[in-house]
This record gives sequence, C-alpha cells and structure tokens, in this order.
Amino acid sequence: MPDTVIIGDVHLGADGCLKEEFKEALLSVAEEVDLILFNGDFIDNYGEKGKKALEQFLEWIDNKSWKEKIVFITGGMGHEGNILFDCPTIQILPWAILNTKEGRIIVCHGHNIGLVKKDDETWVEASCRLKQRLVRNGSEFLPEILSTDKIIISHTHVPFYKMDNGMFATGGWRIKEDWSEDYIRRNVGVFIIIDDEDRDDPIKMKRWLNDKKGRKIGGPDGI
Repeated sequence: MPDTVIIGDVHLGADGCLKEEFKEALLSVAEEVDLILFNGDFIDNYGEKGKKALEQFLEWIDNKSWKEKIVFITGGMGHEGNILFDCPTIQILPWAILNTKEGRIIVCHGHNIGLVKKDDETWVEASCRLKQRLVRNGSEFLPEILSTDKIIISHTHVPFYKMDNGMFATGGWRIKEDWSEDYIRRNVGVFIIIDDEDRDDPIKMKRWLNDKKGRKIGGPDGI
C-alpha cells in the first residue's frame, strides 16, 4: 500500500484551474494512501473568493473516509496561509518530514528556502544547487538537511525527478491560454507517490492529465 501522495500548486479558485481533473486524480489515490500532502499554493485567491474555494473543497470531502489524511503545507502566497489558518478543522504545517525506508524525505513548497532559478539554469539545476547550499549552510526555515535527505518541492510548476541528487518537484493544476499543448502535457497534473514497500521504485511520479490513469512518468531513470 502506498504511504503518501504529494500534490502541489492546485491554485483552487484561479482562472484556468483544472479543478475537476484535480479532484479525479485525488479520488484515484486517496483511499490507497496513508497521508495526503497538499504542498502549497492550494488556494489562489484573496478574500471571500479564496475562502469560498476552500469551503467548497471542504464540503466536497466532508463525507469522504479519507478527509482526516489530508495535511496542508503552506505555500508562497501570504493570503493562502491566512485563509487556511482561519479554518480550525484542517491540519496545516510549514513543512513535513517523512521517515521512510528510503531515508528522510522533506516536503516543503520551496518559496522560502532560497529557490531561485538563474537565467541560464533549469529548475532541476537550480534545485540541486539549492540542496548543496542547504546541506552546507542550513536554513532558518527547515531543520538540518543532510546530503542523504530527499527533498520534494512544488512552486516551480515544472515537475522533475533527480534521484541521484535527491530532488523532486510536482507539477501544477492550472493552465494559461498561451501555453502550448506540449508544455501542458509535460508539466500540468503531475504528482508524486511515496511507496515504501516498492524498494525498486519508492518515489513515483505520476501524470494524470490527458490519459487520466495516473500514468507513471518518473522512476529510477528520471523524467
């Protein structure tokens, strides 16, 4: 049985949010996992619109047997934290540590640990550079990071899988009109499953969009 599903950057309430596709993907895995982590930027809007988006989601999961498995990790938008913290019925963390057979896995959104991409870098290169700095210098936000730790971020809206460097990123669930079909196919609707019992492939990256079957796209050979 898989242990954890990690879904980032849902941006619920935003124009272009693939709300129904997100809900379908969540339904496909929620019963099977022990823990559901929403890794930041779950709510997109300020004020009443954001509150309504969260309320509608909470109403939708109210009678689901797995609602107690859900934990929200705060993201990069200050208003999201305010909306989440105003709701006493949900679990909220700034980051999470999963102790697995693969070792420690740190899950955080990524915006407040110095994740910045230079003009000549990819997000993969930027994240690997960031991990080196976290191991060397630490962070006021996170606990001590070891070179053996795996780190799963969101925030980039570009998914990647680097087992050799221990860095992973989920995709987003929002599209924009000027995005190409190829960009959407590669980057949108991607999430991560931790399966401790599968020692050959304990960190699985799945794509839901297009085929809606949670097709595996990341494994020991990368994405």
